[in-house]
Amino acid sequence: MKHYFIISLLLITYAFAGENNELDRINSHILIEDYTSALQDAKSGIDKYGSSNKLRFKYIECLALNGEEIKAIKELKNLNEEDYKYLSSDTIENISWAILKKASKSTQYTTRLTTLIGVHLTQDVRAIKILSDSMKDSNAIIRSVSLQLSSSYMDRPLKEMVNNLFLKEKLWLVRLEVIKAIGKMKIFEKKNELKEIIADEKATYEEKEVAISSLVSLMENIDLEEIKNLANSKKAGLRRLSCDLTSYFDVKEAKNLIIELLNDPISDVRISALNAISLSFLNEINKNDLKNLLLKAIDDPIPSVSITASYIAILKNYSFGEKHLRKYFYQDDVENARFAAAVLGRLSNKCLRLKKEVMQKHPDIFVKANIAIGLIGERKLVKEASNTLFSFLGNDEKLMWENRKNPLFEILYPSYIRHIDQMPRYPEAIDKMTRLQLLSMLAVVEDPRAFGAIKSFLKQKGWGITGFASATLLKEGDEEALDIIRELLNENEQDVKVQAALVLALFGKDPSVISTLESAYLDADYNMKIQILEAIGHIGSKKSIKFLINTLEEPYQNLRVVSASSMIRCLNS
Repeated sequence: MKHYFIISLLLITYAFAGENNELDRINSHILIEDYTSALQDAKSGIDKYGSSNKLRFKYIECLALNGEEIKAIKELKNLNEEDYKYLSSDTIENISWAILKKASKSTQYTTRLTTLIGVHLTQDVRAIKILSDSMKDSNAIIRSVSLQLSSSYMDRPLKEMVNNLFLKEKLWLVRLEVIKAIGKMKIFEKKNELKEIIADEKATYEEKEVAISSLVSLMENIDLEEIKNLANSKKAGLRRLSCDLTSYFDVKEAKNLIIELLNDPISDVRISALNAISLSFLNEINKNDLKNLLLKAIDDPIPSVSITASYIAILKNYSFGEKHLRKYFYQDDVENARFAAAVLGRLSNKCLRLKKEVMQKHPDIFVKANIAIGLIGERKLVKEASNTLFSFLGNDEKLMWENRKNPLFEILYPSYIRHIDQMPRYPEAIDKMTRLQLLSMLAVVEDPRAFGAIKSFLKQKGWGITGFASATLLKEGDEEALDIIRELLNENEQDVKVQAALVLALFGKDPSVISTLESAYLDADYNMKIQILEAIGHIGSKKSIKFLINTLEEPYQNLRVVSASSMIRCLNS
């Protein structure tokens, strides 16, 4: 009996050692990316040690690594409930990456685009190769999106690809994204090239704006001599840059240079000089000197310069500031009135009588709404402002935020955004997000109509924010503003519950909505399934892994791609 026990123990030890040797050999093949040999050894291992869960999981992993993700998913689905307890996260992750890698080479443009967004959202090192390859895609939209998404990574291979595209890319749409990426990715060696774009008279307004923004973000510091050189440049773009850098780095010694630029022949430079004064020199310039400078600027023939000067005069309590700003509300040019309203709304604890007058009497709803937003922000005339904003939201015109007249002031504005290929219904998505922000303002000041308005808003079909928006546009929600949406999870209407859950997931990463989303998935249409999977990935809870394993078997490749991306995010949470 004793001998029998010893022999049995030896056999078990031998089997265990043999199994481990097989696993070591398979892992060695995987390490050198010899996936074919890894799969062969995994099959051989299963034949020898059929009852080994470890080898079975490794076999599934090897199927995925060899591009046989459908077979891998089927094997995964054949596992018993007990087996899932021991399932390695590496196995699931490799299957997910296999789905993404295969889809990234699809001949279908929409599949490549969906994959690109999904890969970016993982924030995984394995995303770098796919993002880099996408920057070389034959489709300009794919190149443009890959640049936008790659900007959140700081890896050297991606920076090198951006450098390469800066030299070679000719298409304007993509070139803009290259310039943006240089700033976001801190590619310092391109500073001089950005200055050349800013100084180039042939460069478009958009190129110069983006180049200025990128250059400012690249600068770690600046000395007075460099600002002086820029301020004295013959190129208006560089003179404007001197103002932006002065205020960004708060260079007090540049005060006189900025004052001189108030006389610049180019209105954009004069506006930038006024902005620099409001940000850095409001209390640095002699009171009488400042008053005289502003009196001259207020009479500027360009309204955006005059309005900006009025703003500073009101900040300094000069009576002529309000007087000059008022006149823009009683002229025929509604564009100037809207800009003046946004400026007036930014002036907390100032001009309350004028705000009330304009909000009550002005014929343009956008002028009224911009004033109302400012009043709600400073908690003044809240009832009147809420009524104005609530009435405004009954307008069907698409909305957006705009700041072209002066980058310091965002104006609520009729949307002029056009459709872009990388995001279906892009103007509608911007409009929806803008409206949700406005409704949130009403919720924060506890307007009793906000609950019903948000409920009605969420009933609208096709609300879900998808792909490109969740990757590049969404910000985390304000908890106070989301509370009212959270209450809608108790509604009986399924559509309202699901839309509320999507908003809470995408804006607030709220794990409490996972069960609502998973329950809704089965009966959802194709587009809603995409939105639900993206929302689950945005939350990033390990509780969703079992659900996502089931969705990896979807018959549509795009659904499998979004599911795989969300799976990786949940695994890495």
